[in-house]
Amino acid sequence: MVGLTFYGGVGEIGGNKILLEDRDARLWLDMGATFSLGEQFFAEYLLPRERFGLRDYFGLGLVPKIPGLYSMDALEATEEAWTEPHFSGIFITHVHYDHTNHLRFVDGSIPVHLGEGTKIILDSWATTTRSATMRLHEHDWRTFRTGHRIDADGVEVEPIHVDHSAPGAYGFLFHTSEGTVAYTGDLRRHGPLGRLTDEFIEGAAKARPIALLTEGTRVAPEDPRQNLTEAQVRAKSIETVRAARDKLPIVTFYPRDVDRIRTFTEVARETDRRFVVNAKTAHLLWSLKRDSRIVVPDIERDADLLVYRRQMDRYDPWETEVFAMAGDRVVDAEYVRAHAGDLILQLEFTHLTELIDVQPPPGSPFIHSKSEPFEEDDITDEVLGHWLERFGLVRHQFHASGHLSEAEVMEMIERIRPGSVYPVHTQHPERFTRFAPRTVLPSRHQPMRVP
Repeated sequence: MVGLTFYGGVGEIGGNKILLEDRDARLWLDMGATFSLGEQFFAEYLLPRERFGLRDYFGLGLVPKIPGLYSMDALEATEEAWTEPHFSGIFITHVHYDHTNHLRFVDGSIPVHLGEGTKIILDSWATTTRSATMRLHEHDWRTFRTGHRIDADGVEVEPIHVDHSAPGAYGFLFHTSEGTVAYTGDLRRHGPLGRLTDEFIEGAAKARPIALLTEGTRVAPEDPRQNLTEAQVRAKSIETVRAARDKLPIVTFYPRDVDRIRTFTEVARETDRRFVVNAKTAHLLWSLKRDSRIVVPDIERDADLLVYRRQMDRYDPWETEVFAMAGDRVVDAEYVRAHAGDLILQLEFTHLTELIDVQPPPGSPFIHSKSEPFEEDDITDEVLGHWLERFGLVRHQFHASGHLSEAEVMEMIERIRPGSVYPVHTQHPERFTRFAPRTVLPSRHQPMRVP
């Protein structure tokens, strides 16, 4: 019997954590945290006590108690006893927080299978973060590429690449004793590597799966996201930057969106400017040079790629290494202020105070290249708005989503023709019943037999 238990990703975007069982095999599909984890209990400086591992998370019912999954360190300050791990492995689709973050609680002896690119990004992330909640600790890491086959206690696992807003993303085909279970992870077709998603869909259709576990981020009565391709983001950004003569175009995007880094590097080149990235982005690009299959701007040799150095009391060792690598291409606020008309500046939300030092010319464009806010009372977006108003910046919203539209999800299901469909990573799983008659709505923490 093939069984599925959904511990996350049910009726919510993110937090995928799914247990697949088949005879002796017990496999985890992702190990993510929800974006809203604990928001009903925590705010601002009221946070979980990370020094106590899982104590606060268990005490508030935020993380399920699963014997044999968690490490001794994570359980030490709880009332739960550590037990010998008895899982075959964890299969990670891609690097994003909502698919990886709870690896930090997992016993390090359980094999974690992930793409080579994803491992490189996680290593860079661990090196450059100062947040304890973002460090995933040591594991039995086992990397793969498309074409590899993995035997997990009798289940043959076939990873197939997909296109997403993070490089090195995969879907999986789990070839069980009763047939194939396909899992999409997160995917899109409108990105620069949309053909990868088509190859996953073709592979899944050929396997004639008994079940398809699919994301549905954009399956909703109304989709607030712009439906732009990456090429359209590039074109609109070039037009905006060209019109900003003698101004300082400022861009913000998700820090591990390599496609977007590449896009703004090209925008700078097309508009005769140089692109100034922050130190974390520089470290990521430097790290990804180890993976020849992921094409990234050459942070070591590209004369038009500059690295921004914030004024700090001290720098971490990794920052010192990045600055040494970039040499005379390291710039500060004074340089950016003096050369505003020749540059494009990357600026993260947490670094908005740099505007005080940079003093961008009023009327400079601020290209917000992330998802639009979903709530009218989005505090972060409200704060951002005050900063833009204060410095006279003009906001532009150019973003290509990392997810299939509802129509594309419908088309994918029609092409794969699975025996049943399990919607995850969606706030509207019931909508799948409108176009997928064999939809099974997952129940949280309840074992379900795959029909």
